[in-house]
Amino acid sequence: MSSNGHLLDVRHLTTSFFLPEGVVRAVDDVSLHVDDGEIVGLVDESGCGKSVTALSILGLVRWPPGRILSGEIFYEGQDLRKLPPSELRKIRGNRISMIFQEPMTSLNPIYTIGRQIMEVYREHKGLSKQEARESAVEMLEKVQIPAPSKRIREYPHQLSGGMRQRAMIAMALACNPRLILADEPTTALDVTIQAQILELMEELQRSLGTSVVLITHNLGVVAEFAGRVIVMYSGRIVEEGPVEPIFETPLHPYTAGLLRSIPKPGQKAAGGKQRLAEIPGMVPSLNDLPEGCSFHPRCSRAKEVCRKENPSLVERAPGHRVACWEERTG
Repeated sequence: MSSNGHLLDVRHLTTSFFLPEGVVRAVDDVSLHVDDGEIVGLVDESGCGKSVTALSILGLVRWPPGRILSGEIFYEGQDLRKLPPSELRKIRGNRISMIFQEPMTSLNPIYTIGRQIMEVYREHKGLSKQEARESAVEMLEKVQIPAPSKRIREYPHQLSGGMRQRAMIAMALACNPRLILADEPTTALDVTIQAQILELMEELQRSLGTSVVLITHNLGVVAEFAGRVIVMYSGRIVEEGPVEPIFETPLHPYTAGLLRSIPKPGQKAAGGKQRLAEIPGMVPSLNDLPEGCSFHPRCSRAKEVCRKENPSLVERAPGHRVACWEERTG
């Protein structure tokens, strides 16, 4: 088996959580790929499976209650699911890194920032304590944290939200990984700091050539940062393709609804206030999905077949795939 030339090649991944209230299929038959130096946006509403997809790739889904039920995860031609835990730990944090969405819960509050970054160098690069310290200072400087020699002696609670996020990026980049999974890396920050963090990530990505999977619900961020976008709904991929054609001509009604909800300059409603378009209804619970296409209860274009059968992804243009019965039969 091979990865077909892709840096990351995920095939038919299914991950479920076995809870007292029922089985939650958080990732349902997901196939995706990431190429060298590529930035891919992974988009959906909260609770639709994008974060669990990233955790599954890294082997961080814990039993109980979660379990990867099926699928292959090829990275650099190796199926990560077949590796023993000791070999997977050598890859995780070294060749693949993750930036978590809330640094205050991801950073250890009882250790200094410096010690946590130094641990990455000592674990994966075998550096001495002094070498690791020097590398940590250098990395904090690279992510534009002021007075890095001082900051490495501070604890997470002593840093601002923006600096904590920069420290997380420093940890993720410490070993120059080929792939970074960035899970809502700016969600807890104000707009100005969000822009700074995204500009920093883009600058570092260009200079290092790292591939990035940007996990977000913000399509505006994807439009600026990514070259390709994957849209998920209820644990499944519903549309995938280059950013420009998807933003100009979305094929899935869910993607179209997300795009309509983005504020546009000059868009005003009666009374001078801006009224955003909304997708009616609610995201269904993953342990009680409707029969057929899971989006059909919220879709104005739903047909009878949508209520009975779940459509598979089909290619409608080069690299542009969609899972929608109307696109298949219309």
